[in-house]
Amino acid sequence: MSPATTTCAPLAPLAPAAIGAAAGADSARRPLSFDRPVSRASVHKSADREVLITDARQLTGDRYAVAARWSRNHLLGHRPEALTSDPLLLVETVRQAAIHLAHRFLDVPAGHPFVMQDLDFELLGDRLPGGGRAGLPVLLDATCVRRITGRRFRFALEATLLVDGVRCARMGVRWEVLPPAPYALLRERAGYLAGAGPVGRPGPADRRDVLLTDDPALPHGSWRLLADPTHPVLFDHPCDHVPGTVLLEALRQAAARAVPGWSPTDGRLVFHSFGEHHREVTVSARVEDGRILTLATQDGRQVASALFNARTVASC
Repeated sequence: MSPATTTCAPLAPLAPAAIGAAAGADSARRPLSFDRPVSRASVHKSADREVLITDARQLTGDRYAVAARWSRNHLLGHRPEALTSDPLLLVETVRQAAIHLAHRFLDVPAGHPFVMQDLDFELLGDRLPGGGRAGLPVLLDATCVRRITGRRFRFALEATLLVDGVRCARMGVRWEVLPPAPYALLRERAGYLAGAGPVGRPGPADRRDVLLTDDPALPHGSWRLLADPTHPVLFDHPCDHVPGTVLLEALRQAAARAVPGWSPTDGRLVFHSFGEHHREVTVSARVEDGRILTLATQDGRQVASALFNARTVASC
């Protein structure tokens, strides 16, 4: 699996009021709703509590407005007391938006696997606002395009996040959608072992968010990935490979070990290949030229990599 090459053409940003007006111009003449989550199936989740998207509207052509509600200020339990929101909530929100828009507006049938290729994000300030507020409503101003090449369906989404009417972050994600049969063939060729479960063990509640464990056999700056397969967020639904959310969180944790006091303000993640449940994954991090380079490998091949800005921001 190689990184996607398609990108969304940038558009001049709409004012928040314009987004709300256009979003309300559907047949029902009602504004976007933040009241209840969309169906779990439309964002590939099993638990209602993990669904962030609440509504979406097509504005014009490839332009969409997507409403979401953050019921907590963190993806996992790292920052329950923080006064700012976790940047990985942004990543998860846009990931869910990409899936929801593809199913609802771009004719992707249910049951077709999504193969994520790469993503990038950038905070437009030092922090995401809104931490500590229950049920924080957020809005995405997004463009989502589909490119068909032969029998391949590739998608790209670029979005700006607005909180309280203020643009505070941007993100892009690229992915491919495959019919079930070609996907099964792809997984077979990749070495998928039917019935294999996650490599990990249930842990105590105060440690289950920690995904890295020391291994004296590994060089300095490297750790083993050891995720709790009963984790309600990371393993919300069955997956035939190591979930992308697990890999992203593991790379984030590796970066934080490399630079104490660090929190992500921007980053780019690439998924190089499938991570298989039944084989160990090694995660490493190093600092170079003001950037944190992180890598997840399995059997000597790259599974995922991420590049982050190494600068630290005072915590709130």
